[in-house]
Order: sequence, then C-alpha cells, then structure tokens
Amino acid sequence: MKNYADFMMVLSPNEHVKALIQEHKQYAAGIIGQYESMHSIAHISIKNMPRQKTFLTEPAIIALRKILPTLPPITLTIDGFDYFNHGEDYKTIYAKLRTDHLSTLWFKTLKKHLGIKEFMVPHITVARNIPIADFNKLWPHFKAINWVESFTVSELTVLQRETFATFAKWELFTTLPFEAKHLVEPVAPRQAPIKSVNMHKGQMSLF
Repeated sequence: MKNYADFMMVLSPNEHVKALIQEHKQYAAGIIGQYESMHSIAHISIKNMPRQKTFLTEPAIIALRKILPTLPPITLTIDGFDYFNHGEDYKTIYAKLRTDHLSTLWFKTLKKHLGIKEFMVPHITVARNIPIADFNKLWPHFKAINWVESFTVSELTVLQRETFATFAKWELFTTLPFEAKHLVEPVAPRQAPIKSVNMHKGQMSLF
C-alpha cells in the first residue's frame, strides 16, 4: 500500500471525442514541436489532490459512492475552441464546452459534493501552457474550426499515482457512477439561531 499518493478526479469523454482531441494535439505538435500536454488523454479536470495520506483519502473517496449516485449522467457539448491566459507569456488552448442552466447547476452540485471551493471553467485541454509565439502559430487554425460534438458522462473517474516514486504513472483507482434520473438542486441546510456570541463552530473536510 502506498503511504502517500496523488489523486486526480476527472470526467472522461467517449473514445470518439478522445481520438479527435488527439488528432488536434498531433496537428499542433506538427507545427510547434513537442509540448507538455501533447500525450495526455482527453479529460475534464475536476479536482487535483496531491500528496495525500492514502489511509485517510482512499476511504473518503470510496464513501463518495453513497453521494454521487444522486447525480444523473450529464450530456456536454463541445463548441469550438478557446484559450486561457497564463500571465503575459503563456496560454492554453482548449476545447470549449457549452454552458446552460442545467450544466451550470450540475457542476455546482458536483462541486458541493466534492467540497471544492475554487473550480476552473470545465474544458478539455489541447495545448497547455505554451509560449505566446507558439500560440500565435496555432490559434488562427483552432479559431477557425467549427466543431460541435456532444457526449454523455456517466461516472467520475479517480486516478492515483505514488507521490514519491520516480516516473510514477497515473493508474485507475476507482470510478464513481452517476445514477439519478433527474438533477435536484441541493438545498442549503437551515442555520440555527445563534444564541451566544461565544459559540465556536468546528470544521471538517473529507480531503
């Protein structure tokens, strides 16, 4: 058993979308050469959890099997490409996902279940953290692509790798299915009146 491990929670598109994303990555590599994310498998990052004590984190993840089935599968739609800025010198090109009330509520609910406070816009990375010069070569191509593609995600994939092992690779730890028929917006618990200014409220986190 690993004493310390890194965990990563992702949503995986279907094999067809993965293959198309890989084609775009290869096209980019043909223009700018090798880059950081050119071999990564297409996914939507949800939560990164580095350097975790496995005896605490693994049971906490397994316990999510009682919670996540209350979410239904989600159909997402790729609608062209966009990019993030990383300061003034680097950018990331990604496949953009459409947003609507349902998808926004779905991700909000998932975020609540996983205890995520900060959450990046859901996306599928193509070329991560590339220099401006390389971006300027690639963006005219990606900007012109009219790609609309829908896919359904029915589970959360949890990956694991040993923290201190040299060249450790990500391996599948578990999958957590979404099984509900409908999406129900979580209701915030009612807060009891504060009767004393000296009360202290403890906090606990799964991760």
